Amino acid sequence: MLKMFTTQLTGLFGRLHSKEENEIENAARLLAQANVGAGSIYVAGFGEMEGVTAEALRGEEPLTGARELTSVTELTTADRVLLVTRRSTDPQALKLAAELQSNDVPFVAIAGKVKDAEDDLAASADSFLNTQTIRGMLPDETGGRFGFPSLMAALYLYHGVKFVVEEILEEY
Repeated sequence: MLKMFTTQLTGLFGRLHSKEENEIENAARLLAQANVGAGSIYVAGFGEMEGVTAEALRGEEPLTGARELTSVTELTTADRVLLVTRRSTDPQALKLAAELQSNDVPFVAIAGKVKDAEDDLAASADSFLNTQTIRGMLPDETGGRFGFPSLMAALYLYHGVKFVVEEILEEY
């Protein structure tokens, strides 16, 4: 079972690299604007995606200029937000996205894109990174699926963005 999961993860990471590479660059440029200017990068993770928040703030190599988002009212237009959630239709994340938009605060969203969704982070985010995880990766005996690596995919994308942000800041 672990071998099949490893194969699926390898494929997922390959797809993320090829499909999201350009958007990783766009997201990093947007976030780096906060560090170059007078702002900060605020991180908001929902559910298990708080793991990305923990990595960005308290990991071995924290994201330069990152802070945990506790209130939208403290933000300015110089700030940037990294919003991370399981699916692009998460009601809490959509509420935060609407608040950010109404306060003219640019944001990057990382989530699994739900097809044909009416209310969707992909439409409202300044930069959207799709984790490509909407359901489990492995089939079970009853026709269901399990092995849902959304946090692993989000961390992969986060690290890609972080690497580019750090490159931008070194060149600046």
